[in-house]
Amino acid sequence: MVVVLSAALIAGLTQLTPTASAASVAPIDGSTTVEYIIQTRHGHIFAEVVHPTSGGEIVKSPTVLTYSPYSVLGRNGDADTLVPRGYTRMYADVVGTGNSGGCYDYGGKREKQTGYDVVEWIARQDWSTKKIAMEGGSYDGTTAIAAATQAPPHLTTIIPQVAISRWYEYAYSGGIRYLYTNEFAGNRGISGATEEGFDTPLAFDFGFAMPPPVDVTNDDWAERVESSTTPCDELKHTEHGYDFDTPDYDEFWLERDYIRSAAKIDIPVLIGGNWGDWNVKQEGGYNLFNALRRSGNRGAHLYFGSRWRGHQAPGGDFDKVMTAWLDHHLKGAANGIGSLAPVTTQTADSEGSGAFSSGSVPVTKDVELWPQHDGSPIGYPWTLLPKNPSGAKGPAATFASLGANTEMGANAEPQANVTAFRFETPPLKRATRIFGKIKVKLYSTVQRKWVTLTPTIVDVSPDSSSLVSVTRGFLDSRYRNGLGQTQAIEPGTPFESMVVAKPTDYTFRAGHRIGLSVQTEINEWMVAKPYPGCDGAVDSCALFRVNWEGGRSKLVLPVVGAPSNPNDLFVP
Repeated sequence: MVVVLSAALIAGLTQLTPTASAASVAPIDGSTTVEYIIQTRHGHIFAEVVHPTSGGEIVKSPTVLTYSPYSVLGRNGDADTLVPRGYTRMYADVVGTGNSGGCYDYGGKREKQTGYDVVEWIARQDWSTKKIAMEGGSYDGTTAIAAATQAPPHLTTIIPQVAISRWYEYAYSGGIRYLYTNEFAGNRGISGATEEGFDTPLAFDFGFAMPPPVDVTNDDWAERVESSTTPCDELKHTEHGYDFDTPDYDEFWLERDYIRSAAKIDIPVLIGGNWGDWNVKQEGGYNLFNALRRSGNRGAHLYFGSRWRGHQAPGGDFDKVMTAWLDHHLKGAANGIGSLAPVTTQTADSEGSGAFSSGSVPVTKDVELWPQHDGSPIGYPWTLLPKNPSGAKGPAATFASLGANTEMGANAEPQANVTAFRFETPPLKRATRIFGKIKVKLYSTVQRKWVTLTPTIVDVSPDSSSLVSVTRGFLDSRYRNGLGQTQAIEPGTPFESMVVAKPTDYTFRAGHRIGLSVQTEINEWMVAKPYPGCDGAVDSCALFRVNWEGGRSKLVLPVVGAPSNPNDLFVP
């Protein structure tokens, strides 16, 4: 069951005043900023702390910590909001960045363990109530997840927003290296042209991690300078972050896979994100939420804005919910946050974002649609139907894999089937909502030892005049049996692949059609992998065939409230 967030609950989330805090008896009338140097296992960490004060004295209070590499952009920008509410606001520079010593570690062991050490250092201070939250967006939220996997005893809650839970998935998908991850066709509004990801790890290793600490008057400055300027793992990071051909999921990436350690996170977690975040990728928060729930963590909550929102806060009432979350978990405030359901989500359609709703995880049913030729002598005969075409015969579904195919090109000529192949359902009889991960099973043939696969799910308007690329998936065929190692295909021999598209909450309007565009590359999104010997020529090596006959290729949609008979979704 999904219900809209009630006005009473939202009002209740903001009732607590700073002076009503159980954690700080004295009224807060000011603040003071103190710099600390924290000794950890992997170097001295610099922290700037804004303490609440009463009558000039520091007030003992819970701490909201952000562990960040972005100190050059400023620290503690929200202290004016949190400190008057009775919180200590702390910003610590990630190991090897800013004014901290040690070696930068691109999400690895040093980042995880120093995050633990900083949390436990806070708990030992006289000004701490031993209640500590970590929060932040993007990298700042990622370090919160990283520290939580180490289970520091005094970490009370984390609030990661648009954060990474698997570093491999930030750089790659299915063995394919992301390029700019922009939606050039305007499929997410004006913010669609601002996403990227190709700059890391280079921008961190040779940008944020390179300038030495500048706080020359603080203790241990010389030692921190020496440790942060010593050659560290820059080359290793670069090697793994820019393996364009065969990026195996090896020990380097396993160390940076926080989902593997999700069972160690038994504290409340408020996960913020958006279904349209193609920077850190939307599966980061979605996969973390599911992993936490599977491990029995009933304190995990997913708060996601729509697919029209990018790499930013979810919007809606997220700020109010986050404030109430901190008040409840750090101060014990009875403000209604305990009754917040597991999922708050904002669905979307082709016209924009819908309303936020809160409830249990939406119940879905897999609806299987098979690509096929409907035998029509005129019009557009390639369809997606809830009917297995086993035994059917018809024309071949083929297109050219040139190494230069683009999503924009495929969308501009959706029925040309020259550099991609489009299958479409009949018009939908009713609005149809998809929640979760769409699966594309392809049984294909190509005269190569490997090929890239980048199917896209599109929303086609009733008159075909406009479409929206709803979501997309990526897979190098050499990784079809797992990311640990490559496995070639036999040229000319049919092979099977399952491509999982990025998760979404999207509603197709009545009268619209659901399209599946099968492509071998979409070069706006990925670093192209030209196949040796093809040279872009349209020949047998470039010909890709979708084997629709026999029912071994299909699209699997997780439909909310699906009818028992999937034919009832479509206009006859």
